[in-house]
Amino acid sequence: MNASKPYGLYLFKKDFQDNKVLKELLQFLRSTAPGKSHSFSYIEAETSLHPHLSLSENLQLEVGFRNWNEFQQGLKPEWAALVNLLKEPSIKAYEAQVWERFLVSLLKGLMIPSQNLLIDMNEELLSPFLIQSFKKSVLACTPEKTVFLASAHSSLWLDCAHTLVDRKEYIFEVKTLDQAMLKKHWAA
Repeated sequence: MNASKPYGLYLFKKDFQDNKVLKELLQFLRSTAPGKSHSFSYIEAETSLHPHLSLSENLQLEVGFRNWNEFQQGLKPEWAALVNLLKEPSIKAYEAQVWERFLVSLLKGLMIPSQNLLIDMNEELLSPFLIQSFKKSVLACTPEKTVFLASAHSSLWLDCAHTLVDRKEYIFEVKTLDQAMLKKHWAA
């Protein structure tokens, strides 16, 4: 692991679960390193897939594989567990359940060579089991990618965040998390 890069993610506090905060995440990303080019993957459950393609076709567009079996055989073990949750990869994205769309979106973000993952969470659309599974996968990629996760339920993610980001009008407030601060937030 890179010693100069903190382990974990940037936790971006959003006001409401159903808010889409891509614009704010991009503004914060650009403010962390102005003037640099940033490659990113945007991950969210409702609009980040092509709706008239199947779940597997959405993955195939980004990753490139000939058939589903070839794809499954070439996976890293931590991704294979997520892929195995998909029972019908041939279902069209608009017909799939919300968690399946989020899962495919997450897999695309993890697999493509982008520097940054911008994850727009709506935990109300996902089960606690899936949230824990996604949390493990997101943390596993932090040595290679910088993760910016937006959530209205920031307390769920404090155990894997190194920085808490809040926005007051046009100014980002950035706080590095430490144990004392974590205890304060858990008590709230």
